[in-house]
Parts: sequence; structure tokens; C-alpha cells
Amino acid sequence: MRYSITSKGLSPAQLEVELKRIGAASIARTKLLGQVFCDLTDGQARVLSANSGLLVKPIREYKTEQMTEAPPAVETISDVFHLLRSYFSPPLTGVGLTVAVLDSGIRKTHQSLANKVVYEANFTDSPTPGDVFGHGTQVAFAVAGGMHALGEKAGVSPGASLMNIKVINDEGIGSDEGIVLAIDRVCDLAARARTKGLWPTDEMYPNIINLSLGGEDDGDPDNPVRAACRQASLEYGLDVIAAAGNSGPKMTTVMLPACDPQVVAVGAVETSGELAVWEKSSRGPTVQGETKPDFVIWGTNLEMASHQADDEYLVKSGTSFAAPTLSGLAGLLWESGRRAYGEGWLFRWTDARQFALYFSAKPQGAPVNKDNAYGFGLPAMGTMLGQVAELGTPSGDVSGAMSALMMATTMIGMMKGVLL
Repeated sequence: MRYSITSKGLSPAQLEVELKRIGAASIARTKLLGQVFCDLTDGQARVLSANSGLLVKPIREYKTEQMTEAPPAVETISDVFHLLRSYFSPPLTGVGLTVAVLDSGIRKTHQSLANKVVYEANFTDSPTPGDVFGHGTQVAFAVAGGMHALGEKAGVSPGASLMNIKVINDEGIGSDEGIVLAIDRVCDLAARARTKGLWPTDEMYPNIINLSLGGEDDGDPDNPVRAACRQASLEYGLDVIAAAGNSGPKMTTVMLPACDPQVVAVGAVETSGELAVWEKSSRGPTVQGETKPDFVIWGTNLEMASHQADDEYLVKSGTSFAAPTLSGLAGLLWESGRRAYGEGWLFRWTDARQFALYFSAKPQGAPVNKDNAYGFGLPAMGTMLGQVAELGTPSGDVSGAMSALMMATTMIGMMKGVLL
């Protein structure tokens, strides 16, 4: 059986020696995160578990969830983000953002994703990093899709770059091992970028790990994937954004790793009508009692790039697509802030949570504080972009920019049923 081994005292190299001593097979270790994976017999696992300095856990499966929908009568999400981008001059595109999409692969030849994938790695038993299962391509589109910089059928940040990190195989299944090794690789890429002196806006400097996948929350903070996500965030400065899950309206259904306090968990609200939580969006609290999700954003009836052909699109629903929408929004906020304050200005959703009550929207009647359906609420994009742009614009015309922004905000409010 395959196990994850984490030591609180031995280095990975020392742990590997110990594993070989007891006869462990097929040993694989992370470069940075201190975890080792191997095949053990039941007896070998018991021997290791008796060591109080070792955490020995059987690896588990992770899956993605998605719902195919009929095409919407009126498309609105692309219009909303096009409106937000185009009210700045030059228009915002999310340039400078790089999102590592840990998923089922990306069809990088799709017309909306051409030249956006800057790095690929495959941590599955599937032969190629391409998308056969049909999920990662849609997630990638939500972040950075676009037939041209500001064209129709665009994702949130069409100027962003993507890292195609395949952790879900062609049958739609991943494991602790593949996901942790993938997170380790992304952390290594971030560390190498810093060592080389690259700016965080360099395409080879990953800023966000997007995990539109999950397993059942077992309340174990030492779960290998949760531990890896925490290290990626706390030690390597990466935003780790994960789908809350599609098991609502039942409570305590937020998936792992979205259940971890350090991970930014994203639920879904209906794309049309009032700001209502999508019925299937998972609710908190977590098994450990954490209030989750952190944010909600539109996640139903969204048009996505298809993995089946380079010019095909389809309509999907799920928190799998709400998460990359939030990931992509980071690009617009970050780019707007850099224009106002300079290239050294940074944006992280992880840090922004401490101010989320001041920039998030909920419908009337919803709890004012963070709750287990809406989290903090839907980020009020117009308000946030206005705040970061308020002290400076490339032209110096603050009043003009803010007037345009107010118009965009009002139009978005009318389109989505809530004034943001």
C-alpha cells in the first residue's frame, strides 16, 4: 500500500535511509516540503507508526466535480469583466499574474489559451500533460482565457500566464502524492525565481496555486495536502485558492484542502438574479469548526473552453470554476495597484481576508460577519479597484478614472442584482 511519511525530526534524506532499512519500496520524496511517499506492508507501516516523530498516512484519492449546463440565454460574466477591464486606460488584462493550475491538464492549443501556458509538468500515471478528462482546460479558461486581449469569450485576466501542472489523471482521479509533489514543484519554481532576482510579475514566477479539486474533510490538520498547502502559503508566499465543493446545501461539506484555515476557500453564487448562494455550493463549518468558505463568486452557467477541440466551448457550473474566477481577479487588482503605487506593490487574497468585511457584498438578510454559506461574501470588485486606483493613475486623471469606475460599478450592480 502507498503511504505518505512526514518526519518531525529527520531530514528527508535521513528518512529515506530509514525507509530503505525497513524495506520500503518505490520511494519518492519532495524537494522542499519534507514529505516522502513509499510502498509499505501493513507490518512496516505499524513499525513506522510506533515512532512518535513520524506521521504515517495512507494516501487518498482526490477528484474534481463539475456540472455541464445548457447554454445561457444571455451571457453576462464575460461582459462584467470586460466592463471592469475596459474602464481603465489602457485596459486591465491581469498581465503579470501567473497561476499554477493543478488539475487534469490543459488543452494549450485551444484558441482561447494559445501562448498562455509557460510551464508544464505531469504528476499522474497518464502519458501526457494534456487534458483528456476535461476539467483543467475549463479552469484555465476561467483564469486567463481570451481569443485576444479583450475579446469575447474571455476569462477574468486574459493577460495572465498559466502553469499546467497535471495532478488529475485521464480518469479524473488524483492522489495525495501527486498533489503534494506538484505543490513542491511550484514552490521550487517560486524559490528559483526569487534566487534569480526575478520580479513577481515574471511569467516564470508563480503567484497562485489553484486547486479546483478535493477530498472529504477528515478533520486531520496533518493531512499531506493540507500541510503542503500551508507551507506553500506561509513559507513561499503563494496564494493557495481552492474550490469549496459541490455538496451543499448540507453543512460541514467543504472539501479538503479548502477546509484548511490557510487556504482561501471559494464557494459559488448564482450567475443570474440576486446574490444567492448556489444550492450545491458546499457549506461550513469544517470538521474542526472553522468558518468556511472565505469568499463566494459567480460559479454557475459559465461559458468555458472545451478540451475536445480548439474552437469549441461549453457551459459549466461548480465551485471548480468559482475558484479560478477569484484567482483571475487577483490579476486585475494587482495590475491596478501596480499602476497606482509601482511595481513593488503586491496583492494576496490570503492577506486581504483580514479586511474582507469592508470590501465584500452579501444580500440583505445574510449575516454581516463571516458565515458558513457566503464566507465574507462576494468581493466588490468595483470598490476594490477604485481603492487601489484612487491615489494615482497613469494619466493622473483620478476624477475621470473614478467616474468611469462608478459607472462600471453601477452597471455591474444592475446586471448582477446587487450594487457592488
